[in-house]
Amino acid sequence: MRKGIFMNTKVSVKEKICYGIGSGGGNIITQILGTFLTAYYTDSVGIAAAAVGTMMLVARLLDGISDVLMGGIVDKTRTKWGKARPWILISAPVICIGLILTFNVPESLSSSAKLIYAYITYVFLNCIAFTAYMISHTALLSRVTLDVNDRQSMTSINQIVNNVVQLIVTGFTIKFVTAVGWRSVSIVYGLITALMLLICFWGVKEHLDMDAETEEVKIESVPLKEAVPAILKNKYFYLVAALFILALSIASGNGSMTVYYCGNILKDMDMMTPLSMALTLPVIIGNCFVPAIVKKIGHQKTLILSSILMLAGFLIVAINPHSGTFAIVGTVVRGFGNGAIFACGFALSAQVVDYGEWKFNVRSEGLVNSCVSFGQKVGLGLGAAIASWIIAAGGYVGTAKVQTASANSAIIFAYVWFGVILAALLLIVSLLLNIDKYEGQIKKDLEKRHTA
Repeated sequence: MRKGIFMNTKVSVKEKICYGIGSGGGNIITQILGTFLTAYYTDSVGIAAAAVGTMMLVARLLDGISDVLMGGIVDKTRTKWGKARPWILISAPVICIGLILTFNVPESLSSSAKLIYAYITYVFLNCIAFTAYMISHTALLSRVTLDVNDRQSMTSINQIVNNVVQLIVTGFTIKFVTAVGWRSVSIVYGLITALMLLICFWGVKEHLDMDAETEEVKIESVPLKEAVPAILKNKYFYLVAALFILALSIASGNGSMTVYYCGNILKDMDMMTPLSMALTLPVIIGNCFVPAIVKKIGHQKTLILSSILMLAGFLIVAINPHSGTFAIVGTVVRGFGNGAIFACGFALSAQVVDYGEWKFNVRSEGLVNSCVSFGQKVGLGLGAAIASWIIAAGGYVGTAKVQTASANSAIIFAYVWFGVILAALLLIVSLLLNIDKYEGQIKKDLEKRHTA
């Protein structure tokens, strides 16, 4: 039996907010990469869309390795601050540097050299810097409390902060870049991200295994030979990973196409801001009610309802993709489903950790949450990659002033129908994620183990 000391305290409002601020810092990176990186590479740097898509897919393969390695490192970390917090501290400056390098491809380089530079910096930012942050931040949730309601309120605050960040980043970045250029934008966003991660490190403590008097965290190391088999037997590990892959594929695929959709289909780049607001404001409003909804009907039913709303939103846009009105209405409907997906997903990742300890007597926050990090980054890269391949197949040329009819059709398919397919798959995964039925017994049994 796993031994340790557990401070079964309620999570303070300060900790919940600071944890959310840390999530918002990470979301700056997610939004910049998901919404603007493809367009930056194709239209500003001059890299072909197909090459960008291939690069993002290659990076995803490397992510699979780096996420597992980082998960194992987190599980092996033993400091007075705990397992996860030290890596949030370390990742703050590294992410800042990675973002600045990624969005500063030297103009003097040849076409081939630009692509090589893009590969190196994109892999550094995603597979090293963002991996260290993502796995540690997600693992931190399962080490703050065992209380499901506290976890859900923390992830809901996450999503509120995330979507305020999304609203700012997607709504104003184009104007920001036009005014000062990508170099200055990347420096500002990089520094803000680092500051938000440092606030998270300062404001959140790992209460699991914390000594009540010294507030130092005492950790029992879990051997990989025990942790890996336990994870591979945990069916919810795969389902939560799939949930994040699909959710982020929707976000990145649709997000990366927004620039193309507004410019070529709606023929109004000013629609970027209202579309961003149409997505993020419902998410912010909806997440204020997600904890209460989850408490009443559970995570699974909330996920099912959210998936249906996302599917319906895309289908509304599909009725008339050339109409700004249909685009906004559909995006609003999708927005009410979007926030709950992520809020529930992060809460469920912590439950997967609990389930693994309860079922297999192995608690592995790092490796389990590597599925969340890997799922997010696979989705972030795969969605944008497939969308890039779709418009490339349609004949999109970044330097052309006017796109062909086939290119515009491809943009519509990538922006709308690709989302329909992914939302349908998300609904299927939600129908299978029934971990709620174990919730009460898991909490009861684990509290006994940790206080033994």
